[in-house]
Formats: sequence, structure tokens, C-alpha cells
Amino acid sequence: MDLNYLLYRQQVEHSMAASADSDAARKAHETLAGEYEHRIGMISEAGPTDVDVNPALACAITAREVETD
Repeated sequence: MDLNYLLYRQQVEHSMAASADSDAARKAHETLAGEYEHRIGMISEAGPTDVDVNPALACAITAREVETD
């Protein structure tokens, strides 16, 4: 998975958390940002060619983004 995409999505989720109208939305965006941070950490530690991209995780993250919008 592209590291730049993950960094971008992490920033977007932090921004959305900061401007969320409710505590539930804020928590959802913070959780997503945390998941992106975890993935970024995995890539940073292992190197981009050593990380097996899990399509199910990518779909789950995308699904949660749609649910929280």
C-alpha cells in the first residue's frame, strides 16, 4: 500500500476528528487515524516491499470511512 496515501488519509482523519460535530464522530475519526498510524508504522519498520497488504483491511477501512461520512 502506498505510504503517501496512508499519510494523507491519517491527516484527513485527524482533521475530521478535530472538526467533528459529535463525540461519536470524533471518536470514529480518531480510531481511523489510529488504524492508519498503525499501518504506517508497519510499513516504516518493515519497509514497503516487506509488508503484505491485506485487501480485507483496506476494504474495512474504506467501509468505515463511508459509514462515518
